[in-house]
Amino acid sequence: MWPILCSFHDFAPFIVALCCGKAKPSPVKDYLSDFLQEFQQLMQDGIVHGEKALQVTVKSFVCDAPARSFLKCIKNHNSYFACERCTVKGTYVGRVVLGATSPGVVARSEADFSRLAYKDHQIEKSPLTLAGIPCVQPFALDYMHLVCLGVVRRMLHYMQRGPHTCRLSFQQRSDISDKLKALNGELPSEFAWQPRTLLELDRWKAMELRQFLLYTGPVVLRKVVSHAVYKHFLSLMVAVSVLLNSDDADRKEHLDYARELLMYYVKKCEAIYGNTFAVYNVHSLIHLPDDVEHFNCSLNGISCFPFENYLQTLKKMVRQSRNPIAQVAKRLAELENSTKSRPFTKESFTRLSTRPRDCCFILQNKDYVFVKEMHEDGTLVCDVLHQCKTESFFTDPCDSKLLNIVRVRDISRTTHRLISKQQLIRKVVCLPANPGEADTGFILFPMLHEIERN
Repeated sequence: MWPILCSFHDFAPFIVALCCGKAKPSPVKDYLSDFLQEFQQLMQDGIVHGEKALQVTVKSFVCDAPARSFLKCIKNHNSYFACERCTVKGTYVGRVVLGATSPGVVARSEADFSRLAYKDHQIEKSPLTLAGIPCVQPFALDYMHLVCLGVVRRMLHYMQRGPHTCRLSFQQRSDISDKLKALNGELPSEFAWQPRTLLELDRWKAMELRQFLLYTGPVVLRKVVSHAVYKHFLSLMVAVSVLLNSDDADRKEHLDYARELLMYYVKKCEAIYGNTFAVYNVHSLIHLPDDVEHFNCSLNGISCFPFENYLQTLKKMVRQSRNPIAQVAKRLAELENSTKSRPFTKESFTRLSTRPRDCCFILQNKDYVFVKEMHEDGTLVCDVLHQCKTESFFTDPCDSKLLNIVRVRDISRTTHRLISKQQLIRKVVCLPANPGEADTGFILFPMLHEIERN
């Protein structure tokens, strides 16, 4: 099944069209025809809700690289001119690698794309272009596929079974797996998956790869891999953390720094992982800040994660092989008649308790609190840890306090205080500094992604 899903504001995704067959739809014109016809009518007439006339526009198209090449009618992501944002040419070293941009490379323009000027990149005119819809900037580079399933998974595969120059020893891999195993059960309830060992890497989901990049990876790789490899990993982690920041002012302030870190990561990856590492996904990292700047939102706002979660709901509606579309249509009609669509909440956490993994939060003034008692009137008795009493977890490539990531050696150095639930800004992931070892303190990571749904 090839669905076309839409979402707006805080509402859950919903189906616009659903195609089914033994292969992907062909030609793309037939696949998009009903959608484009309906969309153009909505653009012209709008939607009347109550007494208000609402305008309909496209914010972005969010899909993986093969789907983007299909919709835009461009060459696949393994071609020489695969980059969707610049004219860099790849080189063949057993596979096509793109690497960082060179001085002669220029950004792709909507005008040149619409008149089919990129002969090495485009196959034919897309139906979207013929309908007057731009096809360069509106197609977001989805970080779920590009960073999590792409770069992070590739990086871990190279560490596990890549060239000798970057492959970790058996002892190093065992140390990382033991630390990941020790972290099982330490993550807050908002995580759909607890850490699994590297032995199960091939079965890791996108959420687990995101979890490794943002939270567990900095802890388990520390003192196991070399300083160069660890700094290289942290440069990606810090850059993505900046791009995931929901605070618009803070994100814009550090956007150029994130751009520099991603350029450093792409340029340095050949020296660390070899000349076959910098494929399409790795090269496209340098264009992620452009999306965040263009759409004026964090990467969470242009991500495939909510749509992928909804696909699981659609799959469960199909109970036998005959007439799958009819089954989905009937289940959707039943749901529409029985309940109203429920929008996603914008809460940053779902569970607040005194349990160690669900009791840590950050306040507006960057202080950390640990909930000890909960009263019926909504007030909380907390141990408050002031920012000045914490240490930096790392200082290279930047001070970890830039991201509000800190190390706490003595968690008893707190003050007792009564606060309200409304003062809790964001949940914090509290992990042991050295998993599986004696008490050596904790590392605090503010949660940067939305609540996971398994």
